[in-house]
Amino acid sequence: MPPSPAVPFDPGMHLTPEQGREYWDRYVAGDWWGLRTLLHNWGIDFNLDYFSEMAGNFSGGRDNFSGYPKGFGQSWAYTDQALFGLDLDFQKMIGWEGASFEFYVTKRTGDNLSAQTNPNTLQLIQEVYGRGQTWRITDFWFKQNLFNDLLEFKLGLLNMSQEFGGYYAFPFENLTFTSGITGNVAGSSMFTWPVSQWGADLQWNVNKTLSLRAGIFAFNNYWISNNYFLRVDNPGGTSGAVLPFEIDWKPKLHIFGKDLPGLWVLGAFGNTNHEETSGAAKSVLAGAPGAAPFLGSMFTGDFGVYGSIWQQVTAPDPVRPKTGLSAFAGSIWLDPRSSFQDFQVFTGLYYWAPWSKRPYDSCGIATGYNRVAGNVRNAEEQYIASHPGSGFGVQSNEFVEEIFYSFDVFHGANIQPDLQYIINPGGYKSATNIWVFGIQLSVPL
Repeated sequence: MPPSPAVPFDPGMHLTPEQGREYWDRYVAGDWWGLRTLLHNWGIDFNLDYFSEMAGNFSGGRDNFSGYPKGFGQSWAYTDQALFGLDLDFQKMIGWEGASFEFYVTKRTGDNLSAQTNPNTLQLIQEVYGRGQTWRITDFWFKQNLFNDLLEFKLGLLNMSQEFGGYYAFPFENLTFTSGITGNVAGSSMFTWPVSQWGADLQWNVNKTLSLRAGIFAFNNYWISNNYFLRVDNPGGTSGAVLPFEIDWKPKLHIFGKDLPGLWVLGAFGNTNHEETSGAAKSVLAGAPGAAPFLGSMFTGDFGVYGSIWQQVTAPDPVRPKTGLSAFAGSIWLDPRSSFQDFQVFTGLYYWAPWSKRPYDSCGIATGYNRVAGNVRNAEEQYIASHPGSGFGVQSNEFVEEIFYSFDVFHGANIQPDLQYIINPGGYKSATNIWVFGIQLSVPL
């Protein structure tokens, strides 16, 4: 994850009262009259946050595809997330070296603009809507560092796409550009935040810049159901395991006369799920009358490979070296037989503190490409040929552009207007392109 331009902070460090006031000043509720710093030095940190996204399409979204009537046309939607977190450092608390615990609960509510447009977009216009509007235990795990931090072992309810492939947290609104490159596209195998599942993650820190990570996660579709909330049990229906592997490289590259940090990631995963499926069975054809013969061969399991880059390229402020321009890019390719989307690639630029008098503002621009798998296209072509006038179309690819500016308004609270332009929404080349204006609100408490 790229650094914030806020006060440098190591979770294990001991804070003086002055350092505590300075660090917690980036939270609306502040230092709680010194209590927050005192608790931190005892090994207890609370994380409270409210985040919302409003979006409205002022052009496009009224086509007639996939056998459904036209959407709402020009509409708007509001969705949000409240987060409650607890981090415990057992080394500070009881002298247990290298041991820690994390417990996070999230609550999502609201509406999805993508569902109000026709066609529905391949990636959510408001990324925070995903995975159901309910309470969830997002993190519930124990971590142990061993052999002077050579190994890191984590066990419990883990968020898989945050552990593997969640390499950055730039605040774009479209799901194409948000953290969790694996789960955003391979969402049928690697579940995204805020869903968690039982698993284990082992990281070997080869040296200060290179680490290797491997994991194993129980695969169970019930975890993404709205019926599974605030529970830590393992429900019936486990149908396999997801096995990811990742190489993380954190170099300091010499750019424009300075050694600047980056994070370069290469990973792969396999899912041993024994339930048969196909990409077409995950598309709109699944609910079409008479579509069963066209859904293609069914397969068990799937796999994918992914990579991403985040690299700081400028550091204009010697007092605050973590500000400046960053470049990022990412891509993922999935098994085309069993995936609905089998390819995504995106790139963009992000700038911390673009103006010296606005040290906590930020801005970004990004472009992305999402592709529907060939098995889905073939199934849709065959179905349309056999059902002329059905109203269904053939999906291929979707292009997404986004630009935003984030205003720091009060002690870490941010208001962020952004503009999205979606070409071939839903992957339909004949669909009207969609313009979306959005506003994000972030309130760290």
